[in-house]
Amino acid sequence: MTRYQPTILLLACWIIGALLPNDLLRACESPRRPNLLMIVADDLGWNDVGYHNPHMRTPRLDELARSGVRLDCHYVQPQCTPTRVALMTGRYPSRFGRHCCAASNEQAYPIGTLTMASLLKSLGYATGMSGKWHMGSKAEWGPKHHGFDYSHGSFAGAVGMYDHRYRLKSPYVKTWHRNHEPIEEEGHVTDLTAAEGVRWIEAHTDPDKPWFFYVPFHAVHTPLVERDPQWQEMNKHHKSADRQLYAAAVSHMDWAIGQMIDALQRTGQRQRTLVIFTSDNGAQVNHGGGAYPPPDPALKNFSSNHPLRGQKTEVYEGGFRVPALVNWPGVVGPRQVTAPLHVVDWLPTLAALLGYENDEDPLWDGRDVWATLQDKQVAADPRTFYIVWGTNRQRAAVRHGDLKILRNRGKQWEMYDLSQDPYETTNLAATQPEKLQELLKIYQQQRAKDAVEARRTK
Repeated sequence: MTRYQPTILLLACWIIGALLPNDLLRACESPRRPNLLMIVADDLGWNDVGYHNPHMRTPRLDELARSGVRLDCHYVQPQCTPTRVALMTGRYPSRFGRHCCAASNEQAYPIGTLTMASLLKSLGYATGMSGKWHMGSKAEWGPKHHGFDYSHGSFAGAVGMYDHRYRLKSPYVKTWHRNHEPIEEEGHVTDLTAAEGVRWIEAHTDPDKPWFFYVPFHAVHTPLVERDPQWQEMNKHHKSADRQLYAAAVSHMDWAIGQMIDALQRTGQRQRTLVIFTSDNGAQVNHGGGAYPPPDPALKNFSSNHPLRGQKTEVYEGGFRVPALVNWPGVVGPRQVTAPLHVVDWLPTLAALLGYENDEDPLWDGRDVWATLQDKQVAADPRTFYIVWGTNRQRAAVRHGDLKILRNRGKQWEMYDLSQDPYETTNLAATQPEKLQELLKIYQQQRAKDAVEARRTK
């Protein structure tokens, strides 16, 4: 394991500064090991941010995108638990078992698995989180067993915005906690999460002691409750009441993100903090209501992945191509990256950036994409992305280079050329059978790496 001291790095930069290009000089001016603020929205669709859609009111995200790196083709998994597993472990969720391939309250991966938090903790980072865990909905499977010094929020999935309970008929209904101890709080979940983030930032200002804070918002997952009129007022231009309610929740979350960015600025930490933002999957689009503590209204066409095809839990692009960005002033951006990336890339990227070394192979499915973020010349070898959704593999997809194959619930395989057909309108499976067979072989190679019980179903 390698550790770089900021003072040594800065001295080296001072000595050879005149010989360095400007980009490298700017990187040297920030600590070798920056703070990391990792923000994950819940169910935020492609068409649900202002920098993709002028009708959405997300000024803080728009500014982060404008001054940072917009990730135009950032993939996740089609649902919450699978994406969280991929983010934390750098591995596809099916590697751990079929229970990780859909929303689940089971223990996601064994204690002792290398996670983003445990890796950063081994490098001297303070580690904390506030929000939705959903990788094991009991305290004995919670964040502190996976590298987090501090945790706040729900062990389980979506909760009532003011109620803070999970599904009322579930054994995991009482889920709100601080450091694994049950607590009662008053307030909207988005506000409580923002306050926790601000408190963490204000309490960790020592430049020699970097921190990692993970913010998996419950927003903008249903149930949607927005009592503060300012969020509705910002979005009254939406004709649909359901869309207006959703847009209000998006603006509320955007404000919460801004509170944390302002805290970074106020405490002098903005320049040394790497901010990463993504959604956990595509928009849900429709909601039947009555699944969570009331009020939990039914909603129709309330969120959107337009112009992408598909939605949450599906393996068309709209299910797992999501808004995402990276922002680190003076080090990356502003630019737009069109190369395909995946949420499994973040752990190996951070490991390489921070000088992490380990004799054991972590079996990561992702790769270090830092050079891509800095717009450097990168080898043009095609990326392969592997998606499985459902405990019985109801949906699956592989993207290799520009070609993508997918299958929905036992139907025939479909194939699309995303370079020519990003909205998946023309199925090429019948007209290019040889290419289809090539990608099916890649699918089988990836499937062979899954946990045994995750390979048993078709």
